[in-house]
Amino acid sequence: MPVGKAFLLLVCAVLMLSGCATSSWEDIGGATLSADERTLTVDLLFGAPEGSPKLCERVTGTEVDESSSQVVIGILVEEDCPRQWPWEEPVFSNLVGYRHPVKFTLKRSLAGRTVINNTDGQRVRIYPEESKSR
Repeated sequence: MPVGKAFLLLVCAVLMLSGCATSSWEDIGGATLSADERTLTVDLLFGAPEGSPKLCERVTGTEVDESSSQVVIGILVEEDCPRQWPWEEPVFSNLVGYRHPVKFTLKRSLAGRTVINNTDGQRVRIYPEESKSR
């Protein structure tokens, strides 16, 4: 194959792959703890391009690792909104965030254990679940 054709194929492949979805672990700053202390809920905000019902992100995986002193949690999110060019950020033309709750079921109650974010090892702030009897 001539060098020119090989280079053109390489450039096309790079452009196609760089426009594909990418996954990364989400930073988790806070979580809500259920009354029985067995479920942690993290609310993520996802965006969508204007005029499209399809969200730009989706959860592709979660991680929960429990020990006697701490619980490490993580959420893997894939971003797959179209980009103008491979190096640009996804296009969000509306500033609306759509709530997406992610639940973690613990093997036993939290009982004072520390919850840690798997991305940076920082402590996750825990909020009690709001009472529904108002």
